[in-house]
Amino acid sequence: MSEKRYAKAQVAGNGMVAAAHPLAALAGIDALREGGNAMDACLVMASVTSVVLPHMCGLGGDAFFIYYDAATKKVTALNGSGAPGDNSTLEFFAGTGPILPQDGIFSVAVPGAPLAFEMAALHFGTFGLRKCFEVGARVAERGFVVSAAFSRAIEAEKAKLSKFEESARVFLPGGEAPKPGTLFRQVDMAHTLRAFGEGGAEYMYEGPFAEKFYEMNEEMGGTFAGGEFKHHLRNPLDFYEPIRTTYRGYTVLQTAPVSQGFIVLEELNMLETIDMAALCPSGPEAIHFMVEAKKIAFADRNAHAGDPAVTGFDVERFISKDYARTAAKAIDPKKASVYAGNGLGGGDTTSFVAWDAKGNCCSFIHSNAFAFGSGVMVPGTGVLLNNRAGRSFVLEPGHPNCLVPGKRPMHTLNCYMVLRDGLPFIVGGTPGGDGQPQWNMQMLSLMLDHGMGPQDTCDFPRWTSSPGTDVIGLGKPYELRLESRFPDAALKDLQAMGHTVKTVAPWAGGGGAQIIMKDFETGALIGGSDRRVGGMALGY
Repeated sequence: MSEKRYAKAQVAGNGMVAAAHPLAALAGIDALREGGNAMDACLVMASVTSVVLPHMCGLGGDAFFIYYDAATKKVTALNGSGAPGDNSTLEFFAGTGPILPQDGIFSVAVPGAPLAFEMAALHFGTFGLRKCFEVGARVAERGFVVSAAFSRAIEAEKAKLSKFEESARVFLPGGEAPKPGTLFRQVDMAHTLRAFGEGGAEYMYEGPFAEKFYEMNEEMGGTFAGGEFKHHLRNPLDFYEPIRTTYRGYTVLQTAPVSQGFIVLEELNMLETIDMAALCPSGPEAIHFMVEAKKIAFADRNAHAGDPAVTGFDVERFISKDYARTAAKAIDPKKASVYAGNGLGGGDTTSFVAWDAKGNCCSFIHSNAFAFGSGVMVPGTGVLLNNRAGRSFVLEPGHPNCLVPGKRPMHTLNCYMVLRDGLPFIVGGTPGGDGQPQWNMQMLSLMLDHGMGPQDTCDFPRWTSSPGTDVIGLGKPYELRLESRFPDAALKDLQAMGHTVKTVAPWAGGGGAQIIMKDFETGALIGGSDRRVGGMALGY
């Protein structure tokens, strides 16, 4: 294998993790060193990130993963997301505006993460929930040092958090965001993490947490009728075999709808119709073709995708090679095209990956949707609730992704895994809302077309095209944002092709990629962690 893959990368021979916060990575590698497997490490990292990145994720959000079991050589995925309140109907929201509220109780869907965590621990882990979530509870109880990024995140959402008394009490003590360098403790969250570890999903969906949630919902006039959490618990999420395509001889796996991971597979199929390896990855030709492939795939998602359990959406059509060949023919190599779609919104999510000494590996992602989710915190629990329903559903009658009680909204979260000759080669993922399927496409092309290693891939300049899928951005014009590290000549050529180009700061392109790759020649694990979020890859 080329030494290029090792450039700047973390290398290990036994196990490895990569996460967006140092405390999470440290906890994950400790789990592996203590004899835990890749899923144990991911659940420990989930517990810690819920504490140190509460604006991004937690027990009030959703969680998706792809897991490879080395003993059985099987790959399994899970989509942990929930439905809105049973009284969330088009009639209820008639006359309130073109989209659902983006914060507050009306934006909330049933949190899918607690049940996903429990199912992951029972089916794949060895530590159990109590041990995994005690790690996060200790961090919450003892506190962690506020970073400049965390302080800025709170300040940026001060208006939202100020609307809700409990959230303001926790995140805006004295009316101000905690200052960098101070200690941030979350005693209520520590209690909840321990109670969840002891009582499992039942505690969250039928126990004291659910009781507090429904009491708050009634006070706020929310649309939850009383049985939604219990229904979610009593109708377990389904494990499934990930959807897949091939790319340059590799097999690329993705999470299935309601995840929009199929966008990545559709994009890669279109890229495979041209010789990407012959194009400079920072040049205008490569960027243009990828942007145009992105537009087609996102337009397909916006027009056709909805919860398969309700709509019968058949994703196989859109990830077929025949479909990609036809779609790619619509791409003009010299001119930007326009596809109807929605505007690109924000996204606060975190992802992490783990690979253990036995060869088990996992790509895991969890999220509250927008930063601090709905802004609503269940009193006395430390748990912020997601705003997935508000962010994702449309209010257009008959649309596949139209708001319907009991229906899960289409989801930005997605995880990927790459197999070589049937065995794991790469596990990875990134947060970032509608940026995820774009950045994952870019990074997979860098690794599979250009032979880059994980850290060089994470460090490479990044672009983002809007519109995406978030309803908040409906009607915005297309724009291509590129980090200023791209060559000036490439920017000018893209403008000449008809792209509306905007440059952002050198490392402000978005995302927080975490990647582990295996060197089949040496057996070494090679890790990369995105410097845009200040995490790390650690191995032993």
